[in-house]
Amino acid sequence: MVLICPNCQKEIKLRQKYFYHAGLSNRGFLYCDKGSSMLKFGSYNPNYQRIVGPKHPWTLTAEEKAKLEKHLTPCKCGGRFRFGAPPLCPFCQASLASLLPDDIHFIEIGDVIDADRDKSVWLMDNLD
Repeated sequence: MVLICPNCQKEIKLRQKYFYHAGLSNRGFLYCDKGSSMLKFGSYNPNYQRIVGPKHPWTLTAEEKAKLEKHLTPCKCGGRFRFGAPPLCPFCQASLASLLPDDIHFIEIGDVIDADRDKSVWLMDNLD
């Protein structure tokens, strides 16, 4: 799949062939608020469920989303993974949100951190 950044007009080549649907794949995803990295995890990830319970990510309340964000390590660029952050162009950092069909579809862009495999992204202290 190739996207064209609406800001810088550069071609962004992705490994995926189509937009992924979080609900059909039981995935949660957050983009970095400063860079083009993203973090993804499964709805049944035990660390995720310890934080917010047995709920799919697209059903979380604003408070549950904030709680989950608080329990993730920062991105290596210094940004934070946020539910409200759009995917960013790896060249100019402009938002690519207008290229997605809706909020439940996502693209794997930049460094993709799989929190199901990389347990170090979860901050499991102080689960209140």
